[in-house]
Formats: sequence, C-alpha cells, structure tokens
Amino acid sequence: MPDPTPELPIPPAELASLRHLLSLGHGTVTTPDLRALGLGTARIALLQRHQILLRVGRSAFVDHQADAMASPRERHVLQATAVARTWPAGVALSHLSAALALELPVPALPDQIHGCRLGTGQHRKNDVYTIHTGYVGASSSSWHGIELLEPRFVIMGVAEELGRDAAVMAADAALHRELVTVDELTAACEARPNHPAHALLERSIELVDARTESPGETRTRLIMLGLGFTPVPQVVIRDKQGAFIGRVDFLIAGTKVVVEFDGMTKYASAQDLADEKRRELRLQRAGYVVVRLVWTDLAHPERIRRLILDALAAAP
Repeated sequence: MPDPTPELPIPPAELASLRHLLSLGHGTVTTPDLRALGLGTARIALLQRHQILLRVGRSAFVDHQADAMASPRERHVLQATAVARTWPAGVALSHLSAALALELPVPALPDQIHGCRLGTGQHRKNDVYTIHTGYVGASSSSWHGIELLEPRFVIMGVAEELGRDAAVMAADAALHRELVTVDELTAACEARPNHPAHALLERSIELVDARTESPGETRTRLIMLGLGFTPVPQVVIRDKQGAFIGRVDFLIAGTKVVVEFDGMTKYASAQDLADEKRRELRLQRAGYVVVRLVWTDLAHPERIRRLILDALAAAP
C-alpha cells in the first residue's frame, strides 16, 4: 500500500536527523539509511520534491544543495560515492571515477560511474554505471564508506578510457604524491597481459616522471618529447658564483634554454609576478634563454617547436 505520510512541511527534528545522516555519508544516503530513520516511500519522495535529496541511482541519493554547488568533478565524485554505496561487496570504484576520487588530473569527465569486480563475476552496464571485470586479485582501500581500487590499476583504467597521454598525466601526479611507484605500475602491467590497456600502460610507464608538478607540465613535456627535444624537469639553476637563481620547469638537455609552463594559478599575486620577472632577468644575465608557454600554446605543437628552435639559436 502507498505510504500514508501526508505532505506536510518537514519537521526540524527530522531534517536535523537527515542532515546528520548525510554528513556521516559524506553527502550521500541510501534507501536503507532512510528506512532506518523511519522514512517511507512518500516521505522520501517529499524530500526530493523539496530539493533536499537528489536521486542519482537506484536506492542512491545525494544532498541536493551540495550537488548543485559542486564543480563538475566534485559532482561526479559525490554521485559516484552514493551509487557505489549500493553495490555489493567485492565491487570497487575504478577507472576515471576512482581517479577523480583520488584527485588525480584527467582531461575529460566520464559520462558514467565506473566500478570493477575484485573477484569473479560478469560485466554489467546500465544508464548510470559500468562495472568492469578483469581485476581479480586486485586490492582496494576503504574511502568515504566505499571501496576504492588501488591506484596502479586506477591508472590502467585511465589508459583504457582516455589513452596514453591521459594515463601519463594521472601517473605523474600519483608518483609525485607517492600514491604509487613505477615498480608498482610495471607490476600491474605484467599482472594483466590481456587487459585492453596493457600496451597503452606499457607505453605510459616509459614516459612518466615524478618530478613533473602539474598536468600542464606533463602535457608540455610530452609535446616536447614528441617534437624531438629532451626536456629535463625541475632543474636548479645557479649563477657562476654558485648562488641559487631558481628552479625551472624544464631545461632542454645540453643547452641553456629554459622552458616554463605558466598555468592560470602560478602567480597568485602581483608580488609573485614581480618576483618571477626578477628571476627571469637573473636567468638571462646568467646566459639562459627563457621560453614561456601557456595552455593555449599546448594546442599548437609547431608553435612550440618554433619558439624552442628560436631560443636554441639565440642561446650561447
């Protein structure tokens, strides 16, 4: 029979209990959670109509306000957390969904929530999520009340979904934060010789570098490698007296050409910009030629080639 609960304003005590439950679930609740509060079908529908809860999957709900205020990346993680809480044991958040949960950079957002079976079972896909197979024996960790696939296989999933360069970007960040090692990535590759992303991950491992400090730097480095240059990341430059000038994003090996990638947030204040100009002047006085790149340059590799070749011609 339909729940007879009348459509009345939500009592403050009930709302407080729900807010507490959402807090415990990191902004998520499931139908069993709501039933445990004594909320029936009609009451749950009322909470949705009042835009307190947003249904994001079967038996999965998120805080409507938190969802509305979230960035696209945050929204995916919030909804993925809610949906993953409804999965059976032995299924972990994976691929791009897990990469976003780990705050690894990925160049595109997934159009579905991704999970994987840590044991045997069938591939499953619906309008909300895909559960992959092929990860028998992989480990996971508990995160926000759900299971999260280990980082080395998350990066393999990024390679599967978005290709080599995206995997290198995620792997650089994971290595820099010490979430994974090159040996662990190699072991993951060797453990899954028949995985669809095996060859892609192999090529990615050859290109990763833990010294790279941002997604923009990863893309810059890959472009320069593709153009035939040899960029060395995070090189300390000193003057002839041995005094520290600065640490540069890249030095073209065997030359005095510095390449700097200027992201949108690199200079947080006018003082930061002034300090950077002084540093560049000191580099120039020490005989270095500085090439500066921004995000728009990365879409034009030939422009980058010309800038570096011009700098090489001008360098002592």
